[in-house]
Amino acid sequence: MKTVNALRLLALTIGLGVLFSTQAIAATSEFKPHAEVPGPARLKMEEADYSGTVHKDIGYIADRQAIINHVLAYSYLIDEGRWDDWFALFSDDIIFESTTPDLGTIHIEGKKAFKAFVADRYFRKPGQKLHTVRRHTQGNIHVAKQTATTAEARTYMLISKVPQADYLKTLTTGTYNVSLEKRNGHWTITRWYIECDARLAPSKIPEGFEKEITWTPDPLMVIPGATSTPLKGKLSLKNHPFSIPASSPIIKNELLWWKDCDFIILDYVTLATKAAEMLPEGSTTFPIPDMDGFSAVKLIWAKYRNSVVGPYNELIVAIPCLYKGQMYLYVPLIYVTTDTALIGGRELGGWPKKIAEINIERVGKNFNLTFKRGKAELSATASIGYKLFATPLPANEPVYLGYPHNLTLPLPRPTGKEQPTVPLPTLTTKLFPGVGSAHPKPVVAQLIGAPWQISGTFYGASNTSIGMHASKDDPFDSLPILRVIGGTYIAGDMTLSIPDMKVLADWLK
Repeated sequence: MKTVNALRLLALTIGLGVLFSTQAIAATSEFKPHAEVPGPARLKMEEADYSGTVHKDIGYIADRQAIINHVLAYSYLIDEGRWDDWFALFSDDIIFESTTPDLGTIHIEGKKAFKAFVADRYFRKPGQKLHTVRRHTQGNIHVAKQTATTAEARTYMLISKVPQADYLKTLTTGTYNVSLEKRNGHWTITRWYIECDARLAPSKIPEGFEKEITWTPDPLMVIPGATSTPLKGKLSLKNHPFSIPASSPIIKNELLWWKDCDFIILDYVTLATKAAEMLPEGSTTFPIPDMDGFSAVKLIWAKYRNSVVGPYNELIVAIPCLYKGQMYLYVPLIYVTTDTALIGGRELGGWPKKIAEINIERVGKNFNLTFKRGKAELSATASIGYKLFATPLPANEPVYLGYPHNLTLPLPRPTGKEQPTVPLPTLTTKLFPGVGSAHPKPVVAQLIGAPWQISGTFYGASNTSIGMHASKDDPFDSLPILRVIGGTYIAGDMTLSIPDMKVLADWLK
């Protein structure tokens, strides 16, 4: 009676680790997570149709328990660093294989080569301290085949460690596939095949075992004709695109365009001495008739619904100035709402763009304008007034503007042909710093002239107001508002021809 109970208990213990459903086995046989990775085939579970068979032979049951115990000992012995006992699990003619996605399969024949491989990867080096222990957890062990002298089994693996309390780090999961033989009355592992679910750090092949240890790369990661020789870079000024990044340049060497735009230009006067502090050498303030000591400043709010770099909003601070007898709008401060607009403007013309929150809201004919960047804030209002003119400009008759637009909106003279656009020439300092010393000189230091062209309908603006709160990084108060003198609203389009841009001065030359 005691023998029968013992057999029942032993059968129950073994049964917990065995799959009984042949339907489940058939279903999982179609799942091939690493089908494209070279390596020995996993166990053919469709052949294990006897897994639910009840065996009454005591020797068969004892062998089954010994097989499971032998396979599970693998994990305990490797985690405890009991290397002699661990190697004793394997036969002298052991075949060890491991397949890893994206890497491939390593194949080792013989215990001598196997020991050399394991020693290089796992043995502790002199002076090396291990602060964490790896755990090779096995589960769902299944003996797929068993005869009097051979067996095949597989089990899920989970390799993990706990680098700190309350934190489990999983290194990988996968499957151990094991072949065993019963030799001299003792089970031994003749083949151990590891199938990893995730890529692990590759192991190097120990010297002197090139025949016993071979490496087959994952065919998905093999490029026909590829070599280990370093390849020369091919990108140069001969084939480099117009700007960076070379893979997808923001700005291309073509006509730049902005369509369906709103421009609200608010003009005010400030101290000429303050304006001069922001103007580059070689330029002068633009004198205002009967207003000695004053300089004009333009706050240009722009809403671009479509452009070569997509839709965005912009705020421009521009100071009218003279450079070599010609009028320009020098831009000391400028802000945009997208990175593409920022990068393109900085690279191309040296416009000192920064990212900011810029809101342009319109209700009827009234605009509410707000700006915020860090601690700096601007607010403004404007209403669309009467129509001033529309493009194209007349061929022979000049367009006369009343005050204050005759001061703030200079127009080109008639040329005998209709002019489709109104120029808005800007001046910027294109400055790119160098590297290599504590105080590197710039590698680019140029004054750039850019003739923007605007087409559309121009209106006067009324009910204009400006309020500001500056910061150290955005010093709007360096151009204090003494008096708001007017405004302009433009509904239309804008273009900029890159060939028409000029380097007016190169300070490095």
